[in-house]
Amino acid sequence: MRAIIKTLVGTAITVAAMSAAHADSQLFNWNLNLPGGNAVTGINQLGFNGDSFIQNNGFGTGDNFTFTDNGIFNITTKNAGTSITSNGLGGGQLTGNYFGGTGTGSISSGQITFNAGGELDIYYNPTQTYDGAGATVANRDGATSGTLIARFTQVAGGGGAINPDGTPNSNGQLTLNFVSSYFAPGVFTDANGNALMSGYTIGFVTANASQDLGNASSATAREALSGSADTMNAPPAYFYVNNGGQLKLNTSTSAVPEPASLAIFGAGLMGLAFLRRRKS
Repeated sequence: MRAIIKTLVGTAITVAAMSAAHADSQLFNWNLNLPGGNAVTGINQLGFNGDSFIQNNGFGTGDNFTFTDNGIFNITTKNAGTSITSNGLGGGQLTGNYFGGTGTGSISSGQITFNAGGELDIYYNPTQTYDGAGATVANRDGATSGTLIARFTQVAGGGGAINPDGTPNSNGQLTLNFVSSYFAPGVFTDANGNALMSGYTIGFVTANASQDLGNASSATAREALSGSADTMNAPPAYFYVNNGGQLKLNTSTSAVPEPASLAIFGAGLMGLAFLRRRKS
């Protein structure tokens, strides 16, 4: 299994400001009733770790650039760090697969923003394959093996500033907006056992993101993320990023849930800091 989950330093999910009629609140004590009878209950947040890959697609007018982002994640703890691998998953795995992420930025301002179109899929597998036995390029280093239990669709907006120093405790904060488009029937339930329906927003919080100097954990992971097992870090053109953080669910009090209510911090934010370094 890849990296040990990093300790989150002063990081918590930030809910985007909404009107009073469209206020959001975090969903507490929700449950995962997984296929095969395994269950993870009393969830406030889930902890994850993994790698993403940033590709700078070039510059347009002035110092504006475009980029793509994709990542694979192992979801291993809940709440205050309680392991779910043996307690609830029965030795299996929860994984996340983020793909299709794109955006634009400016070197001089350090600001980036994301386009619509990315997706975050969550999978359950009763057998551990992530970054180990059974991991292949086709199943994204094991991240897409098993059963798809949720899908979250990215909407345009979000973004933020990038700190150029790259130190884990002072990374810039980024926001990506997602809204749930699919929950496997009966898998996600609230504290009262009611099934969650599409329309919930998700907070996928990345803290302590940094360039993965090990060039991802394996040749399989490199090829799954970059398209080639031979791809090594070459900032600012492209690079791998270690990510660790939390996943939370939010629900809107409005009739139509607002996708802008969630926040993601730093999916691949460390590598983008190199763009500013090159400018200077």
